[in-house]
Amino acid sequence: MSNRYSDFTKIVFISIVLFLFLDSTIGKYIYKKYIRVQLQDININFSKLDEFYDHKYPKNFDALGGWGNLRYKLCTDNNGFRTACKKKDKNLKSFDLAFIGDSFTDGLGYEYEKTFVGIIDNELKQKKIANLAMSSYSTSIYYTKLNKLIKDGFKFDEVIVFVDLSDLPDDILCYEVVKDKVKRKSTFNTCFKNFNEKKNKFFEFYNKNFKITKILVDRIKNLFVKKQSENTKTLNVFNNSRSEWTYNYNKNLYNDLEYEDAISVSVNHMNNLYDLLKQNSIELSLAVYPWPGTLKYDSENNKHVKIWKNFCKKRCKKFYNLMPVFFEENYLKAYKKYYINNDSHFNELGNQTLAEEFLDLYKK
Repeated sequence: MSNRYSDFTKIVFISIVLFLFLDSTIGKYIYKKYIRVQLQDININFSKLDEFYDHKYPKNFDALGGWGNLRYKLCTDNNGFRTACKKKDKNLKSFDLAFIGDSFTDGLGYEYEKTFVGIIDNELKQKKIANLAMSSYSTSIYYTKLNKLIKDGFKFDEVIVFVDLSDLPDDILCYEVVKDKVKRKSTFNTCFKNFNEKKNKFFEFYNKNFKITKILVDRIKNLFVKKQSENTKTLNVFNNSRSEWTYNYNKNLYNDLEYEDAISVSVNHMNNLYDLLKQNSIELSLAVYPWPGTLKYDSENNKHVKIWKNFCKKRCKKFYNLMPVFFEENYLKAYKKYYINNDSHFNELGNQTLAEEFLDLYKK
């Protein structure tokens, strides 16, 4: 009996070693050639450079987009605005509502109909809605893009800006506005970096060299391990330097600017946007929402809320505080509920929840 057990153990051991050897040698090729597209984990960048506001979507676009393990159909209309694929041929230059923001408002990872702007668009059928958002936008681009669109003859009754927590580091490290054009700063190559990110050299090596093994292990874990925990990836999401300025401002990460000086950069861009819209009889509204780190370390009435609520007092048609709906007693459960796993962006339920909360406030 012991000999049989010993033989079986040897066979299992040799099989595992052989599998790992094959995975480390030809696994990468098999993964890239046959598995990667099926798992839908490639990040496809459709960004097109723009002379005035740095980057935009191509016009009349229809392709598969990727974000982590998610793949989604991405379509734009004749203006290069993200839209439902069935509406991608619409050719409008006059809109009731225009939404602008960064990747959250763009709806990264999901088809338009499942993004919060798409859900709002479907609910407010009587309104003509434009989604002007795109990943890596910030207040400097909100101003320059709308300035260019208005000069090109676009008309909007109301613009709703979803001001993101990452707009501040983007405005300080990524962009500057020179004569109504966005220019990239010398620190652009570091502006999207999470300076708090912790790396495990063993797992970096493992993830890089044993692609198929990782897929199998992850699948097994998903089947049998249901307990919610803070692994290294999740900790990096919570401890993101791009969102922690509301409770842990570090001027070393903001070109040595004092807190008030850094805030004034974004506020000045928004002041310029307000003046632009006012001159063209366009109403302005603002909305704010949390990152995962906000749920863990901060409060519903945080600095981000206070800054833009105060800004809106004499400038905005409406201020949408969408923070409270995401705060729950257990921050980790709230994160798992509303956000993409190991990511800072909203999942499908997060988008739905934000849309419903917005619509409730909008209709009031």
